[in-house]
Amino acid sequence: MREKLLDLMKNEGLKPSQLAELLEINPAGISHILAGRNKPGFDLLQKILRRFPRINPDWLLLDSDKMYRDSKPEQSAPAAAVESSISDGLFGPARNTPFNPPHQEPASTTSENPAPPATTPFSGTRTDVAVRRIVILYDDLTFESFTPTKR
Repeated sequence: MREKLLDLMKNEGLKPSQLAELLEINPAGISHILAGRNKPGFDLLQKILRRFPRINPDWLLLDSDKMYRDSKPEQSAPAAAVESSISDGLFGPARNTPFNPPHQEPASTTSENPAPPATTPFSGTRTDVAVRRIVILYDDLTFESFTPTKR
């Protein structure tokens, strides 16, 4: 991975501190990877692919020969491409059963029944298990993942 970061910095004309700034990480993190003391984590790899959308993920992750993608990726994927990527599961295409979310009645606009808040509080709390990871899904099909730290 050290060589890949060096290639990336060379091709993009960046110094280690500039790369760290672009990826919004501590410069010491880049320094440790370049020195061979640390290996990059999944979060760093995600940041690289998001910040440099032309980078070929196969090059970064799987040692493909081509550093850059053939075509420039679009800023937002077409709806058909998004739907096909969603319908294809981890182990191949999903069954032809459409997803039907539960029906919800529209909120009344009268003063007796105000509209629901923009966020819904989480009501399902379990005390018999620990939280391992929290994933927030956004309308634009992006997500954030948070892992709680142990105290």
